Amino acid sequence: MAIETVTGTLLGSVLSSDAARTLFTLIANSRIAEKSTLKASNPNPDAELAALVGADLINSAPNGERYYVTAKGLKVARDLEKILPFSQSKTA
Repeated sequence: MAIETVTGTLLGSVLSSDAARTLFTLIANSRIAEKSTLKASNPNPDAELAALVGADLINSAPNGERYYVTAKGLKVARDLEKILPFSQSKTA
């Protein structure tokens, strides 16, 4: 079960918190997510979203109300599916 080095690094930093992994998984699974939907899993997601944007895993629409997964984020999401149990990687 080989994963990219970048995924391992991100798991130790940006994706180390359950909240950040949950937000990232929600966005990666839907490809585009409304901020209001993300607030259902985290009432104040701004810090985690900023960290995910900074790591180039997601990006935001100009109005800041939608987030989409980047190409790097898709690769990391595929790696996460390999190493996390199926139920964890698909949490909504």
